[in-house]
Amino acid sequence: MGVLMAVTKLEQWKNERNNKPKAFVIAQKTHVVEIECMHCHRHFFRWSSTAPAYWRCEDCSVYQ
Repeated sequence: MGVLMAVTKLEQWKNERNNKPKAFVIAQKTHVVEIECMHCHRHFFRWSSTAPAYWRCEDCSVYQ
């Protein structure tokens, strides 16, 4: 019989974050970066501190 392993919410969250594509940074000036949406290729701006969390623009995120 196989051994069941408990997966914590933290481990699940880490796996979901690691599986997302990285943000494609086009340009960076001071604290703002220009990112290309991985879905529609539209360019949008985000603060550099939050840029790694974004890989789709707001329009594409709605349909996910």
